[in-house]
Amino acid sequence: MILKPGEVVLVRIDYPQTPAGKIRPCVVLLDAGDDDFVAAPLTSRSRSSPFDLPIQRWREAGLNVSSTIRVHKLTVLAKTEIVRRVGRLPESDWAELVRVLRRAFCEESG
Repeated sequence: MILKPGEVVLVRIDYPQTPAGKIRPCVVLLDAGDDDFVAAPLTSRSRSSPFDLPIQRWREAGLNVSSTIRVHKLTVLAKTEIVRRVGRLPESDWAELVRVLRRAFCEESG
């Protein structure tokens, strides 16, 4: 399976306090063609960091509730843990995500 940047997927994530894991949404950032991919988790909680990005067109992305991308919480996830694909970020939200990623990881010092 090859994932495309901007796809929104549901992934089973194991947490120490939840032995069976939880199903969580995330947005795909990079799939190099192997068994895992780089993703940014999504949350329904309101913004709490300068690197949290509210998705403006969340319904078009296939989400059930208003969601925020946690740009500062990037992770590598196994493709085998994907439960299903739910949609794709609209171009305007993807462009804003790229802008925030650049600010977070490519900011030049003055």
